[in-house]
Amino acid sequence: MSGLFLCGLGLVLLSLGGVGLWRFPDLYSRLQGAGVGETGGTALFLAGLLTYTGHVDGVTILLLALLLFTGPIATHSIAKGAFVRRERVEP
Repeated sequence: MSGLFLCGLGLVLLSLGGVGLWRFPDLYSRLQGAGVGETGGTALFLAGLLTYTGHVDGVTILLLALLLFTGPIATHSIAKGAFVRRERVEP
């Protein structure tokens, strides 16, 4: 039961990240919404998948670790590139 709850919570975070990507006004806000939704939602979904199946697979653990490390790095790289190009924040 807790595995399905974690999967559902992960899907909710992924959906909220998509809505944030669509609704937020500027690049930096969109990166915040998409980054939190993608990293948190995917991590919760994979953790729920591991909990629900009860089968701890090395590939899934590796995928979870890879996503937790590369998601924030990619978001930071996009934000830094926009900052260097002097992307303006809309008031």
